Amino acid sequence: MAAVSRRSKAVLSRFSFIIKTLAIIGVLAGPAQAIEFLPHKAIYTLHNRQVAGGDESLNADGMLVFEWLDTCDGWQVNQRAKLRLSGERGESEFEWRQITWEAKDGHRYRYQSQEFQDGQKGEQRQGEVSVNDAGIAQLTMASPQRGQTDLPGGILLPSAHSIKLLQAAAAGETYLSANVFDGTVSDAPLQIGAAIGPVMPQWQDQAKDFPALAKIPSRPVDLAFFIKEGNPEGKPDFEQSMRLYDNGVIGRMSFPFAGINMVGDLARLEVAPPAKCKAGVLAP
Repeated sequence: MAAVSRRSKAVLSRFSFIIKTLAIIGVLAGPAQAIEFLPHKAIYTLHNRQVAGGDESLNADGMLVFEWLDTCDGWQVNQRAKLRLSGERGESEFEWRQITWEAKDGHRYRYQSQEFQDGQKGEQRQGEVSVNDAGIAQLTMASPQRGQTDLPGGILLPSAHSIKLLQAAAAGETYLSANVFDGTVSDAPLQIGAAIGPVMPQWQDQAKDFPALAKIPSRPVDLAFFIKEGNPEGKPDFEQSMRLYDNGVIGRMSFPFAGINMVGDLARLEVAPPAKCKAGVLAP
């Protein structure tokens, strides 16, 4: 079975932009919009969605594990995804592992990711971003190649983008556009457009199965990601939709993968214990 394009594989890690949030967002957003965010570990089952008139000759299933941790001075996000594609031409297995860490003061960011296909190692990406007091960001790459480069002005790191998106939702805004540097897909920033929908009725099943989601508002968010500049047709490189709770948990997601309409359903949710931070460690 043919290898899957980078843009398709990237979707499995992109939803982390929304979840990498911090507890002080409520303070930043103001008392009227204060929301408690939840460090957690979430496990999603992945499967293809059957649509009328669609090609049912290719099937997909898998699992995505997402863990968000408060490290006192920053946020660590651990992800691991496995996906199996099977069809008339055989079967292939894909796996992605990713770890990122972002300082709460916005001055440092580290990332590393590794891809596998049928047990064989694929692309590996590793690097670090430092931001000085003037807001100038420099990228130091360790893999797939070594080097240093300045990043464009005005970019957001993943957690900072999540903050702006969740604040926008709390304020009733319906759209947010930003240039975000993540590093696990490209050495250049991504342009991300987010369409934010209104609050949706409570999902009784999720509220029953996951007490941390009970009475927590949620809303649909549609994301469009642009990797290449100057696309004359204005079409995104990939897209993703999700149900986003105000405490930062993704209740459900959908995205295209190798031409298949994929769905990720929340199967397990574990609340992470509070970080044991010494006085003076937390950034203002």
